[in-house]
Amino acid sequence: MDVLDRVGPNLMDVVRRDFFWMTWNTILAWIPVGLALLVFRTRAARAATDVGISRRLPRSPLWWVGVALFVLFLPNAPYVVTDLVHLRYDIHFAGNGPVVTTVLPVYLVFIGSGFLAYYLALAELRGYLERVGLGRWCTPVTMGLHLLCAVGVFLGRWVRLNSWEPVVQPVDTFERMLLALTWSWAPILIAAVFVATAVGHFVTRAVVEAALASAVRGVRWARAVRFREV
Repeated sequence: MDVLDRVGPNLMDVVRRDFFWMTWNTILAWIPVGLALLVFRTRAARAATDVGISRRLPRSPLWWVGVALFVLFLPNAPYVVTDLVHLRYDIHFAGNGPVVTTVLPVYLVFIGSGFLAYYLALAELRGYLERVGLGRWCTPVTMGLHLLCAVGVFLGRWVRLNSWEPVVQPVDTFERMLLALTWSWAPILIAAVFVATAVGHFVTRAVVEAALASAVRGVRWARAVRFREV
């Protein structure tokens, strides 16, 4: 009981202290999932698959605008891993209180949510490419998006660039991007973020797909047991 009395208040302190920025960044991380559902499950995409048209993408301007927005907002999902910079402050505020049972679980759920959103967004894209006969491009496109996200996360964390600024302030955004990307440390930081993004996506995909496979086996086993009983 003494442990619970110590953990409960400290955990709530962490949640209250980080609630605003974690909630905001979580919302931004899940926006690409919503955009992926809108863009890659459109009526035009389904119609192309239904009639057997392969290797053709919808060419309507509205669809391409959706794709552009998807790419612009996608870095917000893996961006959450850079929010570990706040971890030291929470550990400092925890003082002599428990860290493993309070601070770390909050960050684990937060970062896990971001990478889950990233996995689901890319899964929608991969599914769309396979439906239209471009499945062989799934891996190159995924790796390319990892790289684009690494650049986007770098610009977001170190330049404080928001996803909507290229749309509302294109000239100023381009100048800031050019200045940041010519910085001598930029390639190293982008490479580090690329590795973190790729590894995070790989681990999340492995965990999710293993969980789904286990769930399917469990359902089949339950049905088989029920069938024997009948």
